[in-house]
Amino acid sequence: MDSFALIEKNAEKVTGLSVSKLREYGPGRFRKYLESRKGTLRFRSFFPVIGRGNVLRGSLVTSSEIDSEIDKILED
Repeated sequence: MDSFALIEKNAEKVTGLSVSKLREYGPGRFRKYLESRKGTLRFRSFFPVIGRGNVLRGSLVTSSEIDSEIDKILED
């Protein structure tokens, strides 16, 4: 088994969803799915000492929001 297949297998084992289903869900829907299975979730974020720093702290961005940001960037 190659390492990519092993990563997919572990992701399915931990989340209970196939990798193709995970790709469909997006961050917001995936969070709701996990909360329905495990209750309230706690997220920890660690920020680099050097780099961009505190970007989007404490919030999730939906796939459509990411897509619209990419569209704005590509229009310039």
